[in-house]
Amino acid sequence: MGISIKSAEAERKLRRVSRLLGKSMTATVLELADAKLREIDAQKDRERRLRKVDEIVQRIKKLPVLSTASEDEILGYNEHGTFD
Repeated sequence: MGISIKSAEAERKLRRVSRLLGKSMTATVLELADAKLREIDAQKDRERRLRKVDEIVQRIKKLPVLSTASEDEILGYNEHGTFD
C-alpha cells in the first residue's frame, strides 16, 4: 500500500526526520503517527479524569454541612496556631 505526498515541503521534512533518526520513511511515519496517537490518547484521558473530578466536586458541593466547626477546629489548631 502506498501514500502519495503531494507537498514538496512535507516530503523534504519527512526525509530530513528520517535521515536524523536513521530510519526509513515508512518507519518514521509509523513512529510519528504512534507518538501523535499516544499524545491524543493521553489528552483524552486527562480530560476524562478532569471531568470525573469535576463531577465529584459538584456532588460534594451539594452535600449538607453537618458541622458548624471552623476549619481550624476541625484540623485541631488552637488559638496559637498549634495542635493541643
